[in-house]
Amino acid sequence: MGSINVNSIDKESGSHLTLGGAGTTVQPHASATVSGFGGGKVLQFVVTQNHDPSVSIDNVTSYTTMGSTFAVSITPSATSSKIILNYGSARAGADGASYELRIKIYRQIGGGGYSEIQSGLWQTTIKNTAYRPFHTQYVDSTHNTTSQIDYQLYMATSNNVSGSFADSSPSLRYISATEVGA
Repeated sequence: MGSINVNSIDKESGSHLTLGGAGTTVQPHASATVSGFGGGKVLQFVVTQNHDPSVSIDNVTSYTTMGSTFAVSITPSATSSKIILNYGSARAGADGASYELRIKIYRQIGGGGYSEIQSGLWQTTIKNTAYRPFHTQYVDSTHNTTSQIDYQLYMATSNNVSGSFADSSPSLRYISATEVGA
């Protein structure tokens, strides 16, 4: 197999450049850097998940941190990247009455203090002791940093009732952060 060493390859006027024919795989060397394909590339993915029994709050109508169980950290490679946050729980439910389970996302950049970044609420209405899956997503496009970002969920309930993300049975919960190139 031979090789060709050039500094540039360009197409003829009025045509397109084709590398390889039908059924050909074009593969850059493992240590090569490929650039110039535009945005939308997934640059990294981080997830925090657990199967712990009940994580709950009791009679809280103001937002309370859910702690490290519902936190994820990521260090963006570019200030213009978007961070897509996903949260999911196999079982979210109530203890007794109907209520709304409300969630906000807070962000801390480079070890500074936490501040709310979400406009509006993630919320779901839970009726009596019903437990059901819950999933939501948020895109952070305002971080403007390459320092570590810590994201944490805060939760509240309406009607001053107790709420939980899982009952006494172990239940999968996760929060993930995906960096996407601009």
